[in-house]
Amino acid sequence: MKMKTLIGALLVSVLVACATQQPTPLPVPEADNMRRHVEYLASDELAGRETGTEGYKRAAEYVARQFEAMGLQPAGSQGFMQPVPFRRASWAGREPTMVLRGNDGDITFKFAEDFVASPPTVSQDLAATAPLVFVGFGIEAPEFGIDDYAGLDVRGKIVVVLSGRPKTMPSEVGAHYAATRTKRQTASRRGAVGYILLNTPAREQRSPFARSAKHARDENFDWLDADGVPGNAIPGLHPGIYLDMPPARQLFMGAARSLDTIFTEIENGLTPAGFPLPYSVSLTSGARHESLLSPNVVAMLPGRDPKLKDEYVVFTGHLDHTGEDDGEGDQINNGAQDNAAGIAVMLETARLFMESGRAPRRSLLFVAVTAEEKGLLGSDYFAQHPPVPPGSIVANINLDMPMLLYPFRDIIAFGAEHSTLGETTARAAERAGLKVSPDPMPEQVIFVRSDHYSFVRQGVPAIYLITGREALDPAVDGTAMQNKFFKERYHQPADEADEQIDYVAAEQFAQVNYAIAREVADSRRKPAWYPGDFFGDLFAGSR
Repeated sequence: MKMKTLIGALLVSVLVACATQQPTPLPVPEADNMRRHVEYLASDELAGRETGTEGYKRAAEYVARQFEAMGLQPAGSQGFMQPVPFRRASWAGREPTMVLRGNDGDITFKFAEDFVASPPTVSQDLAATAPLVFVGFGIEAPEFGIDDYAGLDVRGKIVVVLSGRPKTMPSEVGAHYAATRTKRQTASRRGAVGYILLNTPAREQRSPFARSAKHARDENFDWLDADGVPGNAIPGLHPGIYLDMPPARQLFMGAARSLDTIFTEIENGLTPAGFPLPYSVSLTSGARHESLLSPNVVAMLPGRDPKLKDEYVVFTGHLDHTGEDDGEGDQINNGAQDNAAGIAVMLETARLFMESGRAPRRSLLFVAVTAEEKGLLGSDYFAQHPPVPPGSIVANINLDMPMLLYPFRDIIAFGAEHSTLGETTARAAERAGLKVSPDPMPEQVIFVRSDHYSFVRQGVPAIYLITGREALDPAVDGTAMQNKFFKERYHQPADEADEQIDYVAAEQFAQVNYAIAREVADSRRKPAWYPGDFFGDLFAGSR
């Protein structure tokens, strides 16, 4: 009887201890490590880390050395490196032409004044002549009752498309349908052979044509598949042009409705219907092509669980930046916040896992990607050519320009509302003494604008964090500081590794990202899209 009583007492004490047991304390990041990484990656020596340059190569070698020193396993096709084959297209004196053809004669539009385009990566010589059809916003979204191609025959035609989307569409879903990639795919699926994009007045106010015209002679990039085909190519569809508003009005002269009438319809909340235009257009485009390699840098921490180690949680951060500008004085875009800081946080998070004494149940991949600034190309290549079996990646945690400007009370988690990663992030934030705040800039649709979206398109739940706007010091206006950064430093030589980088914030940010990854990697269940989520239904169904 005494033995039973003793066993019962011990059992009660164990249960009480279990009930009151606190989570394992989070490890403490080291600011000096991150400072060292940022100062090297954002140094003038690397000349802005532009994709394919010697400066980028040195940055990649630096990250590989850090991975190796930690004891992580190489997971690229060449050690830690996953070389990404790119095609760089430049005009090389073969600039595009556009001629509007009508019954009353031809009108020749001027490149870089009336229209802009990008050098084609799919071919060095392209031409298309075809009738024009206006297709409104060019969106086909039956789940929202929208089909801008209804009743229109665009086979063998060049479509004229408005930028943006109807106001009735949700912002992130609308951003997917408003993306040029989506609109071009829809046009091609409908049989179009060319594409002309027009601004709406609202879009013109936010992003004037004149701003794009300044970059009319920029190079164009795309990654290549094993057959040498550009990854974003749409065979049979001319790459298209972007037309300024005054010449755009000429396309509608003598048509069923004028362009200004269409703009009035949009202002009144109507979705404009399409119709044939009384013209055809001849487009030509030429380019010089060059091949280059620029690597993603990939490391692995194998999981310890026999059943879960073949599932992977992927950290990403882009290593590239925008290189150097033309002009006098300091023209190096060092990219300290964007994204030396994100890479530094990823390296420190990897170190915390390696020194924790407890390997995660699932495996972790740490990936420094190239060519984010060229259109998310490095992450797109990795997500489509992972070094692990397709379908084995269960989550992506992205680190891009974390905004380490001040110690903070909150984080913003882009993508939190789409999958259970949002719940994980909320718990991790609480463990780190933080809270999750709603997106303060939903109009920017950040969810579709960084490297995590490359994984979303492959059906993988993803999350992307930046620091929130509530500073620990109530005298600090976080919103003002972030806006000041965007105005004075973003994509400018002023984004340097100086006093703007707050390393207390870096410690906070590394800790909360560690907490997220630790829960995802150790949880019995992998992250899941919420039932009925648009992105989960759209992209995960094919996995």
